[in-house]
Amino acid sequence: MSDFSTYQVSLPTRLRFGPGSLGALAAEAAPFGTRAFVMLDPFLKGSSLEARVLRDLEGAGIGARLWHDIVPNPRAATCDRAAAEAIAQGATTIIAIGGGSTMDAAKAVSLAVTNGGPCWDFTTRRDAVVRVPERRGLPLIAVPTNAGTGAEITPFAVLSNPDLHLKATIIHPFCFPDVALIDPDLHLTKPPRLTASTGIDTFLHAFEGYVGTCPNTWTDLFSLRAMELVAQYLPRACAEPGDREARIRMAEACYMAGITLGNIGVGIPHALGQALGALKDTPHGESCAACLIPTIRWTLPEASDRLARVAAILDPGLAGLPVERAAAALPDRLTAFFARIGMTGGFGALGLREDEVDLLVDIAERNYGQDIACSRRKAGTADLRAIVRDSL
Repeated sequence: MSDFSTYQVSLPTRLRFGPGSLGALAAEAAPFGTRAFVMLDPFLKGSSLEARVLRDLEGAGIGARLWHDIVPNPRAATCDRAAAEAIAQGATTIIAIGGGSTMDAAKAVSLAVTNGGPCWDFTTRRDAVVRVPERRGLPLIAVPTNAGTGAEITPFAVLSNPDLHLKATIIHPFCFPDVALIDPDLHLTKPPRLTASTGIDTFLHAFEGYVGTCPNTWTDLFSLRAMELVAQYLPRACAEPGDREARIRMAEACYMAGITLGNIGVGIPHALGQALGALKDTPHGESCAACLIPTIRWTLPEASDRLARVAAILDPGLAGLPVERAAAALPDRLTAFFARIGMTGGFGALGLREDEVDLLVDIAERNYGQDIACSRRKAGTADLRAIVRDSL
């Protein structure tokens, strides 16, 4: 584990938070030029939100080109096509409005416009020559429409390559957005299943970093507060999507966990969950959560002090117990929490077969070794296969 007295902090994104923050979009975009390439989740096509964004940008003298060709687990090849459109437009800034996939795609497009493509060449993979961007991308404004990935404040862009059955990540400081506009009012219409899937991703970002090898006193502030907020407010947001207070607090938890993610990374659940997404094109949050409890059981008794602290967040009655007993209770408390938000089932429920376990682990080791290395208990191939089988 890292020395708590020695660490670095990176937080170059300027964050603007609160209900109504979307109203500042045109003012934030104006210093970056007069041609915006606006990437929106496809479900926003033709929406009142889209019309408002166009109206506000045009009122500020900013022309906009819209791009809606974005899917969950964004395709690298599609990002290449988007970059070509942005170049043809002469775009001076990229605006991403949507979930993590939209923001990740926008980061890749931003880099490809200024450095040339293909986007896949920038992703980190074992035994592959990774192209390092030489120039910053176009200025990027991120507007998240849910509380989940924290992509609005991280230096990562996750891309998929269906032809290779791979997902991999661009990891570079140039992926930090220049501005993040976090408007919780944009989250009010999200259905319970999406709220649960994205919200548990927020929890995982905070949790995996907190119990990993690199936490420090600064990231602990964000990790612990993010987990507290998720524990209190995610069930409320799932039960009543229009609960404005719950949406505000989950939006805060998301960016706080994103700070943790961007500075100290994640662990085995994300490595295996990303591999499942590559293999089965499954929802990201659900994929990572599906192996969380088996990973904790495998990790114990390592990190018991921190696992006990998390258990007490979910069940304050555990706070007075010996560390080992409280830590051992965490899998059951997480099972109960998952049931409250309607997230049950493991890798098998998401389509993974027994005969695909070795392939999934190979994908994880090839593309997410940096996450596996963050585990407090060191995991070899056999360990990862055991965790996956326990997750079926």
